[in-house]
Amino acid sequence: MSKKEITWSQVVTWLLTIIAVVISASSGIYQWNQSKRYSQNTHQILFNSAKLAEYDINLLIKKANEAENNHLEYGQLKFQIDSLNQNLETIKSVNVTSLPKDDTMNYQVYRQDLNGVIYLINSYIDGLREDLNKNLTEWELLNTSKKRIEHFVDGMVTAQNVIRRDKTSLKSEINLYDANYK
Repeated sequence: MSKKEITWSQVVTWLLTIIAVVISASSGIYQWNQSKRYSQNTHQILFNSAKLAEYDINLLIKKANEAENNHLEYGQLKFQIDSLNQNLETIKSVNVTSLPKDDTMNYQVYRQDLNGVIYLINSYIDGLREDLNKNLTEWELLNTSKKRIEHFVDGMVTAQNVIRRDKTSLKSEINLYDANYK
């Protein structure tokens, strides 16, 4: 029987193979951790966005209630509208391709809900305007009759309910699609 001798080239080959496997495994673990961290950060961004949107809607309700039968200019509401739009732009900046499947669905549903809420709010603000044919300016006086303010506040409560539902689902880590559409 002949014994096979191990040569230096075989040792080097095996050593390089082991090093390559270790590097590959380390790289994979690092990538998985980064993906998990990005997912957690995105979840937090969505939750924070919902909290900020809820705050802006609460301010719109407060301003409308305080303005009933008084002086209210569009500019007083515009700040919250701008804040909601900036909030939406932050959400749009999330890199969806880096998210796991469930987080992608949460992102899409929340983004759609926030966009719908902004559209709804703008529609209800139009309901306070006297003449929709004129260009809207910050100084335009809005109709603050009791009936119009109540209608506006009802719309804001609807918007608020959408955002609160999303916020509650995100906090409980419930899939937004399942919570909202099933």
